[in-house]
Amino acid sequence: MNTIDRSPLFDIAAADEAAAAELTELQRAQLVAAANYHALRNPGARLELRVGIGEIAQMPALTDGSTVDGTAIAHGEPHRTVHARSLAVGSIQASPPDRPVIRWIRLGHRDATPATTEPPAPASIPRRVYRELERRAPVVLDTVRETIMRRRERAISGPLPRYPECRSAEESAPVIDAWPHAPAAPPADAPAAVLFGLHWLQTGGAERWAVESIQLAKDAGLLPVVVTDQNSVHPWLTRPELEGCVVVALSFREHLHRLDIALAHALLENFRFVGASLHHCQWLYLSLPWIKRHRPELPVADSLHIVEYLGGGYPGIAAQYDAFIDTHHAISPELVRWLTEVQGIDEGKIALAPLTTLTVDGTSRFEPRDPRAPFTVSFVGRLSRQKRPDVFLMLVHRLRKTGEPFHAIMHGDGEMRDIVDGLIDRFGLRGVIEQRYEDTPVSDTLGRTDLLVVTSINEGLTLTTFEAVAAGVPVLSADVGSQRTIVQGEMLAPRPARPFITAAARAVSRLAASEKLRELRWAEQRDRVAEFGDLQSAHQWMKETLAQWHA
Repeated sequence: MNTIDRSPLFDIAAADEAAAAELTELQRAQLVAAANYHALRNPGARLELRVGIGEIAQMPALTDGSTVDGTAIAHGEPHRTVHARSLAVGSIQASPPDRPVIRWIRLGHRDATPATTEPPAPASIPRRVYRELERRAPVVLDTVRETIMRRRERAISGPLPRYPECRSAEESAPVIDAWPHAPAAPPADAPAAVLFGLHWLQTGGAERWAVESIQLAKDAGLLPVVVTDQNSVHPWLTRPELEGCVVVALSFREHLHRLDIALAHALLENFRFVGASLHHCQWLYLSLPWIKRHRPELPVADSLHIVEYLGGGYPGIAAQYDAFIDTHHAISPELVRWLTEVQGIDEGKIALAPLTTLTVDGTSRFEPRDPRAPFTVSFVGRLSRQKRPDVFLMLVHRLRKTGEPFHAIMHGDGEMRDIVDGLIDRFGLRGVIEQRYEDTPVSDTLGRTDLLVVTSINEGLTLTTFEAVAAGVPVLSADVGSQRTIVQGEMLAPRPARPFITAAARAVSRLAASEKLRELRWAEQRDRVAEFGDLQSAHQWMKETLAQWHA
């Protein structure tokens, strides 16, 4: 393995380093993340990691039960075997086993991406109908989607039950109560560390903020210990912010997410944590009652972005586990309102700190467009159901019917890529729309953009809004979350697809016809961003929080 692949939790046998070097950089990072887990769970043991490579549609199997029973690797034939020795400590077993602990690890295919590895969903009749509507009748689908959203909005319009009365505790509380062991103190020479809980390591606004927080912890002289709890190929494992960190990427068979308290126990025994930082991680939320029972002095802060209407999403979980959290970091005023007025959380526990590091400053300026070029509207974001790329394509379809010259860019990738490709063909947009993926910087796309369009059915306050304004580009958005903090007037369109498309098409025509109007709308948004930027930024809040933890 390369030097950057070293981990404080295990040693690789010298004879196996060449075999590991044959893997891609991402595959090596996946292997290290798996080895970290198995080293923690088997302190002091010799590890025999039988490594296979998955098909392009398969998720990596790094920590789940298939790594124990061998079903992680098809036909039980590993591509290579890596021998390692766990350097972890543990108090549960007196001594490591005499024989090597064998684990089967399936790494991601070298060409696998989040789009190629979408987890298989149960083929229920409602889900099949939904998928068919996505392909054939996106406007009808949005009517259904809006009805579901309104019902879910009503369901979270009052206080959610707190732990242990909440639904998530039905399975997690018995696991916690059944765990008989108390963690020993970590080694005296263990470095000061921060436990980071993440959803996954792939493109997303919350993930961008999480990796920035990890870098801030490194800058503060702290060791980030990062746990992810969603299946993914984790393309961001190779980002420079994660170099020198300890990463554990949990994997799960199908949709089974059982609480792993043994991992929490091992982490507390091996690292001297001075704080815990949650960034959309269910495993860490559910583990908090046990962690706080044994480390009551450990400060815990979570970062919250968006109220999701299926049970409130992560802000909902944060409310349910509020008793175990010291500070809730919220990125928008609307989220603060929901947490305090609807959920009854003490306002003194909430830090409003927007993600304005990427925003405009005094040098930001409007970018005039080339009058000889067609007007360009862009979508930037994951191709996911939350972001509604289908609504953007319906808008482009409407604009094409006007006969006015325009160009469209769709920048992103994700689980709806096949739906997007099908709709582009169905609407005949191949000559109109340009598709871009993660290999193209967002800044390049914004440099080609005259208007950014945010079509999401739900948001907090998007980073792309700040980025666009910083790049001299105005934003048109659906009226969701706290978008109205920055986007107002004719630039804020109704959420449902039909009225959104009507309002957006009208605004695009007006902006394309008047460069003065487009500059005015950008200047209004720039001024609101500057006013919003007077608040303490998330970057500064996190920097100060880490300094307090490390004092």
